[in-house]
Amino acid sequence: MVNLQRNLTNATAAAHLSGVDVSGYQGLPTQWVPDAGNFSWAAVKITELGPKGSTQPEYANPDRAADWEWLAANKKGRIAYLFGHPSESPTATVDYFISELDPLKLDDNDGIALDLEANDGLTAKAVAAWAVAVQAELKKRLDRAPLLYTFIDFAVAGNCAGLGGYPLWIADPSSPAGHPQVPAPWKTWAIHQYDISGSIDRDVANYPGLPQMFAALGKKTTAPKEPDMENIGGSITGGLATGRWPNGQIVVAGLGKDGFIQAAVWDDTSWSGWKNVSPTKAIAAPSVVVWDDIHGRMYYVDESGNVIQLITGDRGSTWT
Repeated sequence: MVNLQRNLTNATAAAHLSGVDVSGYQGLPTQWVPDAGNFSWAAVKITELGPKGSTQPEYANPDRAADWEWLAANKKGRIAYLFGHPSESPTATVDYFISELDPLKLDDNDGIALDLEANDGLTAKAVAAWAVAVQAELKKRLDRAPLLYTFIDFAVAGNCAGLGGYPLWIADPSSPAGHPQVPAPWKTWAIHQYDISGSIDRDVANYPGLPQMFAALGKKTTAPKEPDMENIGGSITGGLATGRWPNGQIVVAGLGKDGFIQAAVWDDTSWSGWKNVSPTKAIAAPSVVVWDDIHGRMYYVDESGNVIQLITGDRGSTWT
């Protein structure tokens, strides 16, 4: 049975793009490549800023240049990642990462990622807000969608609220390669780290080939697709209210035929579908206000003439 399970895992890994992730712990390519076996891509740790108050607040992987150059020379896919500490400033975190990444030359096909697994003693809400800010800045400054690496329990605890629009790199060694558990707020996965038991961590990427992986994670060479506002369905009787967050996520709300306020969310790739968000019926279309990276308010008048306020902290995924 053990051999059968191992064979099934290897077959599943082969159906996706096999990869590894390395840091200074693995040493130079001459040390880790022989252990890596057959792989198509690798993720390389570049920096770790913090935690605040540490005696060594700045760390850059000493083997980053050698790893980066070897991958390019051997035509492997590349992902550069930073280890995040939410006790540090989002801007300082990204500044340090880019300052160490710039000399390595980030190509258009290269991906980037935030490793989010430390809370530095902060609340889940604070950690999530920090990560949202880091991801938005990475996307803006490097012009590509950054992956979000995390593990299941950390996400379930609420540390990843508002990050569902970014590709998920999930650590789940309890599941076979290519069949990870996908925690909220995500619905699918991009990379599965399925083995962390040996000298090198092993992953599979959910793409049929490197060109598709490059297209999904690399630099965006064309303007992002805008949602088609004429074909998103719904059963709205009157006017619409809209709001757009800095990451491009859009919320549209209106008075439904059933009398309740309905809303739909565009996550930069697809519409969520319409759903009732108001606890009571309304007499007219709502108004919507959004600000910073994740927050918003919706206001409507109920059948008794009361003005009702609804609040979102996850870019319109939920309203309370």
